[in-house]
Amino acid sequence: MRKMILLLLAFILIAILVQVIYTTYYLRKGSLLSQTVYSQTYEAGDKIKPVFKVLVTGDSIAAGVGSSSFETSVTGRIANYLSENHHVILKNGAYSGAKMADLLNRPVSAEKQDLIVLIVSSNNLFRFTDLSEFKKATKEVLSRYSILTNKLIIVGPGRVFDAPALPWLLRQVYKIQAPKYAAIIGDEAKRYPNIIYINPINPPKSLPEYGHTLADDNFHPNDEGHRFWFDMIKTGL
Repeated sequence: MRKMILLLLAFILIAILVQVIYTTYYLRKGSLLSQTVYSQTYEAGDKIKPVFKVLVTGDSIAAGVGSSSFETSVTGRIANYLSENHHVILKNGAYSGAKMADLLNRPVSAEKQDLIVLIVSSNNLFRFTDLSEFKKATKEVLSRYSILTNKLIIVGPGRVFDAPALPWLLRQVYKIQAPKYAAIIGDEAKRYPNIIYINPINPPKSLPEYGHTLADDNFHPNDEGHRFWFDMIKTGL
């Protein structure tokens, strides 16, 4: 019996070690992937068309991490989609690792935008931000940004619990916690007539099917994953 217990403990320790190595490897790849972002100002569409000002900010997804180009990133797709009928001037202030409260520290132009898109809260879920702190930050962010635009779309948190790079048990915890963050955003967004909340945990049923959506780090979205995020946002445009 003692031998069986020792063998079981050895197996558990080996499994834990393998998982740690696996997760560390992919998180390292994610860190390297995050060095490529598309956070700047872009213009798209014929200049004779009406000007349409857009601000996109938030976390690594908004910054384009995992996509192969600006055009295939969620932000690039937004710019190109809107440029069909407008001359789009898009500012992207997103950066990898941003949490909800970080948006309060980002410089924002007082000039009113036609559209603001916030892709945020995945890092709050990932780092288990205290829910009361998250609610306070969400209130302040929506209050600040809602007066700067005719329409604000906020999206998040992402489906962190679907990322194979993370340990299975941890993903189950994320799956339980994710709806709590989503509910806070949804409840606060309802207070504003110009805010649309899109919940990636329960995406619109009208979306098409997608292929493999993860980048090489098994955490961030690839081009197909960015298409998924864009298609969600498009339902609110």
